[in-house]
Amino acid sequence: MRLTEKTDSGNWCLRDVPWSDLKPGVVLTEKVWEKLYGALWKLKDYEDTGLCPDEIERMKTEWGKDVGND
Repeated sequence: MRLTEKTDSGNWCLRDVPWSDLKPGVVLTEKVWEKLYGALWKLKDYEDTGLCPDEIERMKTEWGKDVGND
């Protein structure tokens, strides 16, 4: 599952977390904190692979399927 969602107009945000919940001065709820933690954990795991976005795109093209789209 993607961590982000995008509107038809191209705006994006963390899935189920509107930007207004992340602006300076807003107290983070436990739900928002858990979403941020989960997203940062998944980013950490991705970075630990040592792959860059270009390498992922090349793998998707070479293998001809959705690599890593969970």
